[in-house]
Amino acid sequence: MLKLKEFYEKIPEVFKNKYFIVGFLFIIWISFLDENNLVSLNQQINTLEEKQEIIESLKNQIKEIEDKLELLNNDQKELEKFARENFLMKKENEDIILIK
Repeated sequence: MLKLKEFYEKIPEVFKNKYFIVGFLFIIWISFLDENNLVSLNQQINTLEEKQEIIESLKNQIKEIEDKLELLNNDQKELEKFARENFLMKKENEDIILIK
């Protein structure tokens, strides 16, 4: 008991203050024990950044597809080229040879 009393007397008065103790426990609770703690907040931020990168790449793909669609709608030669490549369409006197 004597050692415990000596240890208690060595602690500075600031750390014995009840407001300091409650504030310290509150910070520990918010930082690590709460449902919205710092660890889960950091994971959510990382997930959000990944999702935003995916959204940007999808927006770029949409833009490319819209440009290609605009080109196909306005240029007859591009439409014919697209039909020949993707649907294996041909003119009357042509033969199609597929090389795989």
